[in-house]
Amino acid sequence: MTRQEVIQKQTDEIMDEFDFGLVRKTFEENGWTYHGKPITPSLGELRQTARGVIRSAADHGFSCTGRFAATCAEDSDEKWLRLSLMFTPTS
Repeated sequence: MTRQEVIQKQTDEIMDEFDFGLVRKTFEENGWTYHGKPITPSLGELRQTARGVIRSAADHGFSCTGRFAATCAEDSDEKWLRLSLMFTPTS
């Protein structure tokens, strides 16, 4: 598998398993919004933000925005790679 294939596979797994419903509920309960909009972000907007954070972490090792943080750990020979996504309810 190429590095890009591994990144895509792990991203898909994260996106399938991550509890975006809980994240949205937390946003609603705290009155959090994105970009000054007066409404809670939709599940689609949360998923889009999370996917972007994961992609950026794959390129730079770490990324965070929109209360999401992602990391990418890999060895120097690129023989293994592990992506992770976290919801960070504190700013």
